[in-house]
Amino acid sequence: MRYDPYMHDAVQGPAEEFSPMEMDDVWLKPGVGLLRKDGQPYDRFKLYEVVSPGVWEVDGLHFWHRLEGYYDYIKEIVITGENSFEIRHSLHTFVSMRGDVYNHNFFTMGKMAVTPSRVIGFPFSPEGDWRTEYDSVGFTSGGIRFSRALKEGETVYTGNIHEAGKEGMPYAMSLSEGSLSVQIKGDVPVTRTVLWANHRIACLEPYNRIDLSPGDTFNWNIEYTLL
Repeated sequence: MRYDPYMHDAVQGPAEEFSPMEMDDVWLKPGVGLLRKDGQPYDRFKLYEVVSPGVWEVDGLHFWHRLEGYYDYIKEIVITGENSFEIRHSLHTFVSMRGDVYNHNFFTMGKMAVTPSRVIGFPFSPEGDWRTEYDSVGFTSGGIRFSRALKEGETVYTGNIHEAGKEGMPYAMSLSEGSLSVQIKGDVPVTRTVLWANHRIACLEPYNRIDLSPGDTFNWNIEYTLL
């Protein structure tokens, strides 16, 4: 398969994305830069012309992205233990920012197919909005379970996963497949979480809200424990 860094599938998990923020005739996306508008609502699967890519600096596991007059963004990956690491973020803005940042937890779990052995857990009772009625997956009192293997070409989706009876949810979830397990914790509240799955992958995507005024700094950390 031809590699294209501008394509949305040129990622490995965890992978993060900011929602576009409207700035006159451009979209502002931290980590990407300024994208030229085309007069239509933003389409996350469309390739936009990059008007200004800003400046990337990489030093080991430290990443800096600076867009002069707009923001300074720092992302750091820190090994915190034998089986754990943390992604630390700092976003300092020179403009108003209203939007979201989410993490696309694209774990392949040993390239195992998605069957009833794939377990998604939450430390609370979840609820959400399934795209349609599925015979393959559903909520339980402490997570999401698959009742059969997903077929090739089949996908399932639910948006707005949250703690039952409440808005949003704690940033705490887990994915497991047999002896493989990933525990994920964050230090800021989650407004909603999305699940997308096909026969090869089941991705949890927690969203954090960004609401910043010029001069503000937003710091947030995500901890991963691999068992």
